[in-house]
Amino acid sequence: MLTQRREAILGLVVDEYIETALPVSSRALVNRQELPLSSATFRNELARLEDDGYITHPYTSAGRVPSDLGYRHYVEVLMSEEPVGADEQRTIEHQLHQAQGGLDEWLSLTATILAGAVGSVAIVTRPRASDTHLKHAQLVELHDDLALLVAVMDDGRVGQRMLNLSQPYSQQELNICAERINGLLGRADASRAHAAAQESEDEDDRRIMEAVASLMGEQRVAEETYLDGLRSVLQQPEFTDVDRLRDAVDHLDAYHLRTLLEQAPAAEPGTAQVLIGQEHGDDLMREWSVVIASYGDGETSGMVAVLGPTRMPYQRSIPRVRYVATLMSSLLHEVR
Repeated sequence: MLTQRREAILGLVVDEYIETALPVSSRALVNRQELPLSSATFRNELARLEDDGYITHPYTSAGRVPSDLGYRHYVEVLMSEEPVGADEQRTIEHQLHQAQGGLDEWLSLTATILAGAVGSVAIVTRPRASDTHLKHAQLVELHDDLALLVAVMDDGRVGQRMLNLSQPYSQQELNICAERINGLLGRADASRAHAAAQESEDEDDRRIMEAVASLMGEQRVAEETYLDGLRSVLQQPEFTDVDRLRDAVDHLDAYHLRTLLEQAPAAEPGTAQVLIGQEHGDDLMREWSVVIASYGDGETSGMVAVLGPTRMPYQRSIPRVRYVATLMSSLLHEVR
Protein backbone atom coordinates (compact mmCIF):
# COMPACT_ATOMS: atom_id res chain seq x y z
CA MET A 1 0.00 0.00 0.00
CA LEU A 2 1.38 3.40 -0.96
CA THR A 3 2.11 6.02 1.65
CA GLN A 4 0.44 9.39 1.32
CA ARG A 5 3.75 10.94 0.24
CA ARG A 6 4.38 8.33 -2.46
CA GLU A 7 0.85 8.75 -3.75
CA ALA A 8 1.45 12.50 -4.01
CA ILE A 9 4.70 11.93 -5.91
CA LEU A 10 3.08 9.35 -8.22
CA GLY A 11 0.35 11.89 -8.98
CA LEU A 12 3.03 14.46 -9.86
CA VAL A 13 4.81 11.97 -12.14
CA VAL A 14 1.61 11.08 -14.00
CA ASP A 15 0.50 14.72 -14.36
CA GLU A 16 3.94 15.81 -15.57
CA TYR A 17 4.22 12.96 -18.07
CA ILE A 18 0.70 13.48 -19.45
CA GLU A 19 1.52 17.17 -19.95
CA THR A 20 5.02 16.88 -21.43
CA ALA A 21 5.34 13.33 -22.87
CA LEU A 22 8.89 13.39 -21.47
CA PRO A 23 10.30 11.01 -18.84
CA VAL A 24 10.07 12.73 -15.47
CA SER A 25 13.26 13.39 -13.49
CA SER A 26 13.54 14.12 -9.79
CA ARG A 27 14.84 17.58 -10.75
CA ALA A 28 11.63 18.31 -12.69
CA LEU A 29 9.57 17.35 -9.65
CA VAL A 30 11.69 19.53 -7.36
CA ASN A 31 11.24 22.46 -9.74
CA ARG A 32 7.47 22.08 -9.54
CA GLN A 33 7.84 22.37 -5.75
CA GLU A 34 4.38 21.10 -4.98
CA LEU A 35 5.92 19.08 -2.16
CA PRO A 36 8.49 20.52 0.28
CA LEU A 37 10.99 17.71 -0.22
CA SER A 38 14.67 17.61 -1.05
CA SER A 39 16.08 16.18 -4.27
CA ALA A 40 17.48 13.22 -2.37
CA THR A 41 14.09 12.42 -0.86
CA PHE A 42 12.43 12.62 -4.28
CA ARG A 43 15.03 10.24 -5.71
CA ASN A 44 14.52 7.76 -2.87
CA GLU A 45 10.75 7.83 -3.18
CA LEU A 46 10.93 7.45 -6.95
CA ALA A 47 13.13 4.40 -6.46
CA ARG A 48 10.55 2.88 -4.13
CA LEU A 49 7.73 3.59 -6.58
CA GLU A 50 9.76 1.91 -9.29
CA ASP A 51 10.48 -1.11 -7.10
CA ASP A 52 6.73 -1.42 -6.43
CA GLY A 53 5.93 -1.30 -10.17
CA TYR A 54 4.14 2.06 -10.32
CA ILE A 55 6.73 3.77 -12.52
CA THR A 56 9.48 2.57 -14.82
CA HIS A 57 12.60 3.69 -16.71
CA PRO A 58 12.23 3.81 -20.51
CA TYR A 59 16.02 3.65 -20.76
CA THR A 60 18.98 3.56 -18.41
CA SER A 61 19.71 7.28 -18.17
CA ALA A 62 16.19 8.67 -18.52
CA GLY A 63 13.69 9.84 -15.97
CA ARG A 64 10.63 7.80 -15.03
CA VAL A 65 7.32 7.22 -16.76
CA PRO A 66 4.14 5.74 -15.26
CA SER A 67 3.50 2.01 -15.72
CA ASP A 68 0.06 0.56 -16.39
CA LEU A 69 -0.22 -0.05 -12.64
CA GLY A 70 0.70 3.57 -11.97
CA TYR A 71 -1.94 4.84 -14.36
CA ARG A 72 -4.50 2.48 -12.84
CA HIS A 73 -3.83 3.79 -9.32
CA TYR A 74 -3.97 7.34 -10.65
CA VAL A 75 -7.36 6.80 -12.32
CA GLU A 76 -8.94 4.99 -9.39
CA VAL A 77 -7.46 6.90 -6.44
CA LEU A 78 -5.53 10.07 -7.25
CA MET A 79 -7.21 11.73 -10.21
CA SER A 80 -9.59 14.69 -9.93
CA GLU A 81 -11.99 14.70 -12.87
CA GLU A 82 -12.40 17.80 -15.00
CA PRO A 83 -16.19 18.11 -15.08
CA VAL A 84 -18.19 18.97 -18.19
CA GLY A 85 -19.23 22.54 -17.51
CA ALA A 86 -22.61 24.03 -18.30
CA ASP A 87 -21.30 25.98 -21.31
CA GLU A 88 -19.62 22.89 -22.77
CA GLN A 89 -22.79 20.85 -22.24
CA ARG A 90 -24.86 23.45 -24.08
CA THR A 91 -22.35 23.50 -26.95
CA ILE A 92 -22.36 19.71 -27.33
CA GLU A 93 -26.15 19.50 -27.15
CA HIS A 94 -26.54 22.29 -29.70
CA GLN A 95 -24.11 20.58 -32.09
CA LEU A 96 -25.84 17.21 -31.82
CA HIS A 97 -29.23 18.76 -32.50
CA GLN A 98 -27.88 20.08 -35.81
CA ALA A 99 -27.85 16.58 -37.33
CA GLN A 100 -30.55 16.49 -40.00
CA GLY A 101 -29.64 13.36 -41.97
CA GLY A 102 -30.90 10.68 -39.59
CA LEU A 103 -29.12 8.22 -37.35
CA ASP A 104 -25.95 7.84 -39.44
CA GLU A 105 -25.24 11.57 -39.51
CA TRP A 106 -25.98 11.83 -35.79
CA LEU A 107 -23.54 9.04 -34.90
CA SER A 108 -20.82 10.42 -37.17
CA LEU A 109 -21.27 13.89 -35.69
CA THR A 110 -21.05 12.47 -32.16
CA ALA A 111 -17.65 10.94 -32.96
CA THR A 112 -16.42 14.27 -34.37
CA ILE A 113 -17.62 16.25 -31.33
CA LEU A 114 -16.14 13.83 -28.81
CA ALA A 115 -12.79 13.62 -30.64
CA GLY A 116 -12.55 17.40 -30.57
CA ALA A 117 -13.44 17.55 -26.88
CA VAL A 118 -10.77 15.11 -25.68
CA GLY A 119 -8.06 15.17 -28.39
CA SER A 120 -8.20 11.40 -28.83
CA VAL A 121 -9.71 8.95 -31.29
CA ALA A 122 -13.46 8.84 -30.71
CA ILE A 123 -15.40 5.67 -31.53
CA VAL A 124 -19.19 5.42 -31.74
CA THR A 125 -21.03 2.24 -32.66
CA ARG A 126 -24.50 2.03 -34.14
CA PRO A 127 -27.05 0.93 -31.53
CA ARG A 128 -28.48 -2.53 -31.94
CA ALA A 129 -31.15 -4.56 -30.21
CA SER A 130 -30.65 -7.91 -28.58
CA ASP A 131 -33.90 -8.91 -30.33
CA THR A 132 -34.65 -7.05 -33.53
CA HIS A 133 -38.29 -6.18 -34.19
CA LEU A 134 -40.03 -4.93 -37.29
CA LYS A 135 -40.93 -1.26 -37.30
CA HIS A 136 -42.71 -1.30 -40.66
CA ALA A 137 -42.54 -2.85 -44.11
CA GLN A 138 -43.06 -1.28 -47.51
CA LEU A 139 -43.53 -2.76 -50.98
CA VAL A 140 -42.44 -0.98 -54.16
CA GLU A 141 -43.62 -1.88 -57.65
CA LEU A 142 -40.77 -2.70 -60.05
CA HIS A 143 -42.02 -4.52 -63.16
CA ASP A 144 -44.22 -7.48 -63.99
CA ASP A 145 -44.48 -9.67 -60.88
CA LEU A 146 -41.29 -8.29 -59.30
CA ALA A 147 -41.56 -6.08 -56.19
CA LEU A 148 -39.06 -4.61 -53.75
CA LEU A 149 -39.59 -5.31 -50.06
CA VAL A 150 -38.17 -2.67 -47.69
CA ALA A 151 -38.20 -3.67 -44.01
CA VAL A 152 -37.30 -1.07 -41.37
CA MET A 153 -36.15 -2.51 -38.02
CA ASP A 154 -36.47 -0.89 -34.62
CA ASP A 155 -32.66 -0.71 -34.29
CA GLY A 156 -32.43 1.58 -37.31
CA ARG A 157 -31.45 -1.05 -39.87
CA VAL A 158 -33.14 -1.12 -43.25
CA GLY A 159 -33.29 -4.41 -45.16
CA GLN A 160 -34.24 -4.82 -48.80
CA ARG A 161 -35.15 -7.85 -50.87
CA MET A 162 -36.52 -8.42 -54.38
CA LEU A 163 -39.57 -10.68 -54.42
CA ASN A 164 -41.22 -12.53 -57.26
CA LEU A 165 -44.92 -12.52 -56.45
CA SER A 166 -47.60 -14.73 -57.94
CA GLN A 167 -48.89 -11.96 -60.24
CA PRO A 168 -48.24 -8.31 -61.17
CA TYR A 169 -49.55 -5.77 -58.64
CA SER A 170 -50.04 -2.02 -59.01
CA GLN A 171 -48.38 0.27 -56.49
CA GLN A 172 -51.76 0.94 -54.88
CA GLU A 173 -52.34 -2.78 -54.45
CA LEU A 174 -48.84 -3.19 -52.98
CA ASN A 175 -49.55 -0.37 -50.52
CA ILE A 176 -52.70 -2.16 -49.36
CA CYS A 177 -50.73 -5.41 -49.07
CA ALA A 178 -48.02 -3.68 -47.00
CA GLU A 179 -50.65 -2.24 -44.65
CA ARG A 180 -52.05 -5.74 -44.18
CA ILE A 181 -48.61 -7.22 -43.50
CA ASN A 182 -47.81 -4.48 -40.98
CA GLY A 183 -51.13 -5.14 -39.25
CA LEU A 184 -50.45 -8.89 -39.07
CA LEU A 185 -46.89 -8.54 -37.81
CA GLY A 186 -47.05 -5.41 -35.66
CA ARG A 187 -43.66 -5.17 -33.91
CA ALA A 188 -42.86 -8.81 -34.50
CA ASP A 189 -39.44 -10.38 -34.08
CA ALA A 190 -38.05 -12.88 -36.59
CA SER A 191 -39.59 -15.96 -34.98
CA ARG A 192 -43.02 -14.39 -34.75
CA ALA A 193 -42.87 -13.22 -38.37
CA HIS A 194 -41.91 -16.75 -39.44
CA ALA A 195 -44.80 -18.24 -37.45
CA ALA A 196 -47.23 -15.73 -38.97
CA ALA A 197 -46.02 -16.70 -42.43
CA GLN A 198 -46.67 -20.38 -41.72
CA GLU A 199 -50.21 -19.58 -40.61
CA SER A 200 -51.07 -17.46 -43.66
CA GLU A 201 -53.20 -18.99 -46.40
CA ASP A 202 -52.26 -16.33 -48.96
CA GLU A 203 -49.24 -17.33 -51.03
CA ASP A 204 -47.88 -13.80 -51.52
CA ASP A 205 -48.49 -12.73 -47.91
CA ARG A 206 -46.62 -15.84 -46.81
CA ARG A 207 -43.75 -15.08 -49.18
CA ILE A 208 -43.50 -11.47 -47.96
CA MET A 209 -43.60 -12.39 -44.26
CA GLU A 210 -40.95 -15.08 -44.73
CA ALA A 211 -38.73 -12.45 -46.38
CA VAL A 212 -39.34 -10.07 -43.47
CA ALA A 213 -38.39 -12.81 -41.01
CA SER A 214 -35.25 -13.55 -43.00
CA LEU A 215 -34.17 -9.91 -43.12
CA MET A 216 -34.64 -9.53 -39.36
CA GLY A 217 -32.73 -12.70 -38.64
CA GLU A 218 -29.72 -11.91 -40.79
CA GLN A 219 -26.50 -11.38 -38.87
CA ARG A 220 -24.77 -8.16 -39.80
CA VAL A 221 -21.43 -8.95 -41.36
CA ALA A 222 -19.96 -5.61 -40.35
CA GLU A 223 -21.49 -3.33 -37.72
CA GLU A 224 -21.29 0.34 -38.51
CA THR A 225 -18.54 2.03 -36.51
CA TYR A 226 -17.85 5.75 -36.66
CA LEU A 227 -14.33 7.09 -36.02
CA ASP A 228 -12.83 10.55 -35.75
CA GLY A 229 -9.70 12.15 -34.32
CA LEU A 230 -7.10 9.76 -35.70
CA ARG A 231 -5.10 12.54 -37.34
CA SER A 232 -4.77 14.57 -34.15
CA VAL A 233 -3.72 11.53 -32.12
CA LEU A 234 -1.01 10.61 -34.62
CA GLN A 235 0.44 14.11 -34.23
CA GLN A 236 1.22 13.46 -30.57
CA PRO A 237 4.87 12.98 -29.51
CA GLU A 238 4.54 9.20 -29.20
CA PHE A 239 4.33 8.90 -32.99
CA THR A 240 7.35 10.90 -34.09
CA ASP A 241 8.92 7.46 -34.53
CA VAL A 242 7.97 6.26 -38.01
CA ASP A 243 7.63 2.59 -37.00
CA ARG A 244 5.24 3.43 -34.16
CA LEU A 245 3.25 5.64 -36.50
CA ARG A 246 2.98 2.84 -39.07
CA ASP A 247 1.89 0.32 -36.43
CA ALA A 248 -0.77 2.71 -35.16
CA VAL A 249 -2.21 3.31 -38.62
CA ASP A 250 -2.23 -0.44 -39.35
CA HIS A 251 -4.13 -1.34 -36.19
CA LEU A 252 -6.53 1.56 -35.65
CA ASP A 253 -9.09 0.40 -38.19
CA ALA A 254 -12.83 0.27 -37.53
CA TYR A 255 -13.03 -3.53 -37.46
CA HIS A 256 -10.19 -3.94 -34.96
CA LEU A 257 -11.49 -1.18 -32.71
CA ARG A 258 -15.05 -2.51 -32.73
CA THR A 259 -13.75 -5.96 -31.80
CA LEU A 260 -11.75 -4.36 -28.99
CA LEU A 261 -14.85 -2.63 -27.62
CA GLU A 262 -17.06 -5.70 -27.85
CA GLN A 263 -14.53 -7.80 -25.94
CA ALA A 264 -14.19 -5.23 -23.16
CA PRO A 265 -15.98 -5.81 -19.83
CA ALA A 266 -19.40 -4.19 -19.87
CA ALA A 267 -19.70 -0.91 -17.98
CA GLU A 268 -22.70 -0.25 -15.77
CA PRO A 269 -25.15 2.35 -17.16
CA GLY A 270 -23.98 5.85 -16.33
CA THR A 271 -20.39 4.74 -15.76
CA ALA A 272 -17.26 4.48 -17.89
CA GLN A 273 -14.93 1.50 -18.16
CA VAL A 274 -11.20 2.27 -18.47
CA LEU A 275 -8.75 -0.23 -19.97
CA ILE A 276 -5.08 0.69 -19.75
CA GLY A 277 -2.26 -0.80 -21.81
CA GLN A 278 -1.90 -4.53 -21.28
CA GLU A 279 -5.31 -4.74 -19.59
CA HIS A 280 -6.75 -5.09 -23.11
CA GLY A 281 -5.28 -8.57 -23.41
CA ASP A 282 -4.23 -7.56 -26.92
CA ASP A 283 -0.51 -7.16 -27.54
CA LEU A 284 -1.19 -4.76 -30.41
CA MET A 285 -2.88 -2.35 -27.98
CA ARG A 286 -0.37 -2.53 -25.11
CA GLU A 287 0.56 1.16 -25.49
CA TRP A 288 -3.04 2.38 -25.73
CA SER A 289 -5.83 3.13 -23.30
CA VAL A 290 -9.55 3.22 -23.97
CA VAL A 291 -12.46 4.74 -22.06
CA ILE A 292 -15.80 3.07 -22.89
CA ALA A 293 -19.42 3.77 -21.96
CA SER A 294 -22.63 2.27 -23.28
CA TYR A 295 -25.72 4.15 -24.36
CA GLY A 296 -29.23 3.02 -25.12
CA ASP A 297 -32.91 3.33 -24.41
CA GLY A 298 -33.70 -0.07 -22.94
CA GLU A 299 -34.43 -1.65 -26.32
CA THR A 300 -31.18 -1.02 -28.17
CA SER A 301 -27.66 -0.17 -27.09
CA GLY A 302 -24.37 0.99 -28.58
CA MET A 303 -20.99 2.10 -27.35
CA VAL A 304 -19.10 5.36 -27.22
CA ALA A 305 -15.39 5.42 -26.47
CA VAL A 306 -12.17 7.37 -26.74
CA LEU A 307 -8.82 5.78 -27.51
CA GLY A 308 -5.39 7.28 -27.06
CA PRO A 309 -1.88 6.53 -25.85
CA THR A 310 -1.70 5.46 -22.22
CA ARG A 311 -0.60 9.07 -21.63
CA MET A 312 -4.15 10.26 -22.36
CA PRO A 313 -5.71 12.99 -20.16
CA TYR A 314 -7.95 10.63 -18.17
CA GLN A 315 -9.28 13.41 -15.96
CA ARG A 316 -10.82 15.07 -19.02
CA SER A 317 -11.66 12.02 -21.13
CA ILE A 318 -13.62 9.95 -18.59
CA PRO A 319 -16.31 12.53 -17.68
CA ARG A 320 -16.82 13.49 -21.33
CA VAL A 321 -17.29 9.93 -22.49
CA ARG A 322 -19.75 9.40 -19.66
CA TYR A 323 -21.62 12.62 -20.42
CA VAL A 324 -21.86 11.99 -24.18
CA ALA A 325 -23.11 8.45 -23.56
CA THR A 326 -25.83 9.75 -21.23
CA LEU A 327 -26.80 12.44 -23.73
CA MET A 328 -26.95 9.91 -26.56
CA SER A 329 -29.28 7.71 -24.52
CA SER A 330 -31.67 10.64 -24.14
CA LEU A 331 -31.45 11.58 -27.81
CA LEU A 332 -31.96 7.99 -28.95
CA HIS A 333 -35.12 7.86 -26.85
CA GLU A 334 -36.34 11.07 -28.55
CA VAL A 335 -35.53 9.69 -32.01
CA ARG A 336 -37.33 6.44 -31.37
